Amino acid sequence: MGRIRMRQIEGFGCVSLDAAIDEFLRNCRLRNLSPRSIHYYEEDLRYFARNIGVKNVNEIECKTVDDFVLHEMDKGNRITAINTRLRGIRVFLNFCSKRQYIEEFHYALLKEDETIKEPYTKDEISRLLKRPTSNSWTEWRNWAVVNTFLATGVRASTILALRIADVNFEQDTILLTKLKNRKQQMIPLSKALKRVLNDYLKLWDWNSTDYLFPTMTNTQMDVHSLASAIRKYNIKRGVSKTSLHLFRHTFAKDYVLAGGGMVQLQDILWHYTPDMTRRYINLYGQDIHRDFDRLNPLNNALNK
Repeated sequence: MGRIRMRQIEGFGCVSLDAAIDEFLRNCRLRNLSPRSIHYYEEDLRYFARNIGVKNVNEIECKTVDDFVLHEMDKGNRITAINTRLRGIRVFLNFCSKRQYIEEFHYALLKEDETIKEPYTKDEISRLLKRPTSNSWTEWRNWAVVNTFLATGVRASTILALRIADVNFEQDTILLTKLKNRKQQMIPLSKALKRVLNDYLKLWDWNSTDYLFPTMTNTQMDVHSLASAIRKYNIKRGVSKTSLHLFRHTFAKDYVLAGGGMVQLQDILWHYTPDMTRRYINLYGQDIHRDFDRLNPLNNALNK
């Protein structure tokens, strides 16, 4: 799991763990990290502090982190979830080493078994995309959200940041103003999505500065609220899968199966590295089930 060598730096004295976390979060704000990132750091670090029984930073040892990891494993937490916490903890401990509260450390993430998330099937997508017949504005909004997910492959936080003015119906473009790397990107507005959004916007009085997919009180939705809304929407339509991120996987699968290349997909999905994109290519680059029986050597040998 890696080693951490700790020592109290001469001249600094003991720094409480809570004070070090406060200092780290302050530094995050000075670096202008997103509020969401700061929230995740604070949540993970406060959880870490509550569960290791250590008051001062210089008391943390490799065994301390090992015990924390084993405690999480014994609770039945998934390796993916534990690694998510460890990523934040490693950043924090690296911050402390640069402030000379502890020595430089190295701590490896746990090895994970690669799992394949089954995307939405064609039948499920057909149910979710079926045009609403009710007078419920929220159903129409959720229908438009699902269409937007499948037309763009963007993340939930990016969709929720869209304002109506970001959709240019004349030039057929959408301006994404909230991406993971804090940059902006102009993407095409597909013909199908253009029709969907036009129909959706006819249902309510809006201003160009309004969010494209707001709450009933015309405020910005958060990811948790959207996840809850889509969960209810999917279940009502007979689809047991309810994950927002699964729409992104579905977009990637359909793009690859349609012949899309890795470089283009990486650009569309805004992956920092090609690693995640390569996983999609490896999973879906060849439809191994297509013509499997016709081409199978054993079948051909026995059928002769």
